[in-house]
Amino acid sequence: MTDEAFRERLRAIFGEEAREHLAQIDVGLVALEQAGGGQRDVLFERLLKVLHTLKGAARTVDEIELERLCHALESMLGAARAAGAAGLSATAEQFDLLHRAAAAARQVVDAPALRSRKVAGMLAAQLETAAAELPAQAAEAPAQEAPAAPEVPDEPDEPDEPDPPADETEQNRTDERIRVDGRCIDSIRAHAEGLLPVELKLRHHVDELRALAAGIATRRREGVASFDDEAARLELACAQLATGLENTGKELHGVRARLFEAVLETALVPAAAAFGELPALVRNLARGRGKQVRLETLGADVDLDRRVLGVVREALIHLVTNAVDHGIETPDERARAGKDPAGRIEIAVTQRDARMVCVRVRDDGAGIDADAVARRAGVDAAELAQMSEQQRLQLALRAGVSTRTEVTSVSGRGVGLAIVADKVAASGGQLVVGTVPGAGASFELLLPVGVASLRALVVEVDGHRYALPLAGLEAVRSAAQAAVRTVEGRETVLVGGRVLPLVRLAALFGTARPGSDGDQGVVVTAQAGGQAFAVLVDAIVAEQDLLPKPLGPLLRRVRWFSGAAQLGDGTLAPVIALEDVAGRGLAGAAAAAAPAPAAGPRKVLVVEDSVTSRLLLKHILEGAGYAVDTAVDGLDAQSRLRTGRYDVVVSDVEMPNLDGLALTASIRATPATAELPVILVTSLQTPEQREAGLRAGADAYFTKGSFDQDRLLATVRRVAGMEAS
Repeated sequence: MTDEAFRERLRAIFGEEAREHLAQIDVGLVALEQAGGGQRDVLFERLLKVLHTLKGAARTVDEIELERLCHALESMLGAARAAGAAGLSATAEQFDLLHRAAAAARQVVDAPALRSRKVAGMLAAQLETAAAELPAQAAEAPAQEAPAAPEVPDEPDEPDEPDPPADETEQNRTDERIRVDGRCIDSIRAHAEGLLPVELKLRHHVDELRALAAGIATRRREGVASFDDEAARLELACAQLATGLENTGKELHGVRARLFEAVLETALVPAAAAFGELPALVRNLARGRGKQVRLETLGADVDLDRRVLGVVREALIHLVTNAVDHGIETPDERARAGKDPAGRIEIAVTQRDARMVCVRVRDDGAGIDADAVARRAGVDAAELAQMSEQQRLQLALRAGVSTRTEVTSVSGRGVGLAIVADKVAASGGQLVVGTVPGAGASFELLLPVGVASLRALVVEVDGHRYALPLAGLEAVRSAAQAAVRTVEGRETVLVGGRVLPLVRLAALFGTARPGSDGDQGVVVTAQAGGQAFAVLVDAIVAEQDLLPKPLGPLLRRVRWFSGAAQLGDGTLAPVIALEDVAGRGLAGAAAAAAPAPAAGPRKVLVVEDSVTSRLLLKHILEGAGYAVDTAVDGLDAQSRLRTGRYDVVVSDVEMPNLDGLALTASIRATPATAELPVILVTSLQTPEQREAGLRAGADAYFTKGSFDQDRLLATVRRVAGMEAS
């Protein structure tokens, strides 16, 4: 290994070690600021030890500015400890300086450059000045700290002396651990996961072989005598081969299960890894908004898959930010409500069972106004009257819907909770919102321990196979047993003494065949989005482990489906997103059961800033029998969509104020228009530009250079599901 390669490797190892130390420093500083006098000595000692270790590591890789910053932090903490012994405490401004220094140290580790090193040097100088300005006994404390340690004049500190042996024992245990590049673990896991489709194919071949043996037996019984002996031998050979393959398949299943379990265990990390940055985040947000907030975490030792941990970490950042910014009141508001001036956020991670883990984030703030959320989601009064409290709360998870009325620098645009909901759904989990007005809100994430394989119920709907995640299912009944009834224009079933709304998957997916018998099939009850419901399928095919894969970036907006999995016969089965069915599917089922509105001209909204193009499109569509309204840009279109009903939107892309891509994204994010077809007509012709349009949620894309009015009219009829009148 060359010297340069060795230095690069040493630098990478230092980066990992430094990030662990900095996470401990962040947590320690927050704990020190909130701790009482009896706990501070222990916290000071831990922080000083970590800083001393980090300082030595920085010296090893010639990070002089980081070494100096760590030394200055030691000086400041030592002076603060001495001042505390004299009855003085560090101020909030001094803790601000400590937190800024810790953030600067992280910046040097993550992005070592001239600017980050310069900032670190400036903060080191500020820390040294602040330490010198503390009382004289505090300023002398860092220099005296090392020689004073052996004397140990204060008797109450004696019980803490056994710590070093405990550290040595812990070190002996951790010596059994080795650092492994995450890419290596991912590669091994990918190969282990790849065995599952092979196992499913093997099972399928066994079934085919047994079917062949059965066919030979039937032919032998019905055939001529000369065929008997040869057929008997073939039948026996097929049966023996099928048995052998079946036994081999069982062995493969055992090996695959043990290998995958071992790989999963290797990739498990404690939930504490998702908590590291939260104390500093809560502290800084609360300080910036004049609030007092305590963060409590439980279940730090619960193990999670590394990929699930990424979902948890991102979700916690958004949820904790919302709790501080939206939920927790100011000290004066809390005092008037008879609450403790300091708000409380609790994060609890618990193991639900062998396959699922629950992450609950709860605060004791003002709670969520479910009716206000529903109004901001654009739900009309009639629909609102039919929604349960839980359904109204779940609307807060939709893009563009916020739990607060004003926008701040960190929240209020209705994005954070939508991101959390999308991440949780993509990992095969569920997110349930709860609230008690005036007493706080809670968000419960139910996630798989690992996100590789999926235990699913494979069902058949109109000749197509789909996978229902087993974690969200409750029971299975025949349609006759479930007693399908129509109540207030909506189909329902009676299961276990509960009346549940029913969704016919064939109708939802648009695959229902004329003349299909509505009383036949199987009813599967499910729970998602905080709501219980039932789906009707034709038949249950199997319950098995599958390896789901995402649909890819161009198909990430496919409604009702979160991915696809390969079955044993090689066919692909779409994985149904139960959250989608619980949200928009139930609304669609209710609409389908409602009386159809009177027939009339279909309405099209044309959005185009060019007068010539706008008049041309209006003329073409009105000539085909459509009623047409026009808008001059995206903002004008948004205003018209709020007050009018349209069957399709035809929009330009490049427009002032709000362009077509942003308009399309806004339409998709608004519940009232989320299903509205959008056709983009533009002069932008590159593949990247067309891809951007489809990513935004457009149903079709035309370029003006290849414009064909017949194709446009055919596309309008296709995407809107209507014929020109």
